[in-house]
Amino acid sequence: MKSKLTKLQNNADVDMTPMLDIVFILLIFFIVTTSFVKPVAIELNRPLDSPQIDKPVKNALFSIDESNAVYFADRLIDLEQVSTNLAMFAAKYEISSVLIKADENSNHNTLMNVINNIKEYENYSIALVSK
Repeated sequence: MKSKLTKLQNNADVDMTPMLDIVFILLIFFIVTTSFVKPVAIELNRPLDSPQIDKPVKNALFSIDESNAVYFADRLIDLEQVSTNLAMFAAKYEISSVLIKADENSNHNTLMNVINNIKEYENYSIALVSK
């Protein structure tokens, strides 16, 4: 009876080589049969150069009266709105220079604030104009 038990125990090894061969064959089959799809993208037709918009060339004119009120295009503006008004003017026209017409009785501080606000927006050439 002992001889039968020893024969069964010796036959317990499992060979994995055929199973690995089948796995590799299936892997190769799926790689070969897979079709790779090229991603579809939208084609854009871009212009070669940016369009040139010809704006008329003008000078921006700021005025300071004797009571230190600042005017732009004959409208009273606040001192903090100098760069905003200059930006709106630059959207319509190409600015060649900025003219500042200051009254002789106006404060120097107001003139310097207007110049600083203009320089803060863009580095335009500034000219002082007498009345």
